[in-house]
Amino acid sequence: MKYFIERTLAYFIDCLIAFGVIMLIIQWAIISHIRGYFGITDAWFQSSINMELYVLFTISIPVWVYFAYFDSEKSKGTFGKRIFKLVVKDNNNQRISLRKSLLRTILKLLPWEIAHIGVIFPTPIYYEVEPAVRILSYVGLLLFAIYVISLLTNSKKSTIYDKLLGTTVLKE
Repeated sequence: MKYFIERTLAYFIDCLIAFGVIMLIIQWAIISHIRGYFGITDAWFQSSINMELYVLFTISIPVWVYFAYFDSEKSKGTFGKRIFKLVVKDNNNQRISLRKSLLRTILKLLPWEIAHIGVIFPTPIYYEVEPAVRILSYVGLLLFAIYVISLLTNSKKSTIYDKLLGTTVLKE
């Protein structure tokens, strides 16, 4: 259980860092002040395609880059993992390549991407007169729950996406 708690706290720390950097600094402090120069207005966001592309390029991809780079052999781990002395390794007990780390990150963050699609399509939920929770939001939450359960019930301390990629998160 200690491992689960450390891994969970490491993930929360990394999410807080990503949120702080991407949402507060990049989104609020920088992009919100210059997007009008590029024709990105409130009316522009009413298109689901525009909203999805915006979220993908200004939120999702930067978060993917954070996790992919820091969990790969190019770094010593994400900041959360460093605090708890955790490291992502392959079945040969080696640090993973940037490519494998990117694949792992995409699978790991898939629940959030599914939830994004759920609130953006068919129309962005922000612009709905009477917004309702959409099915893909539930699908994203369900997949996240499956990931958590898979970690809790696996004796090798691997999630489903770790099993698929032959990776695991180990204590150094």
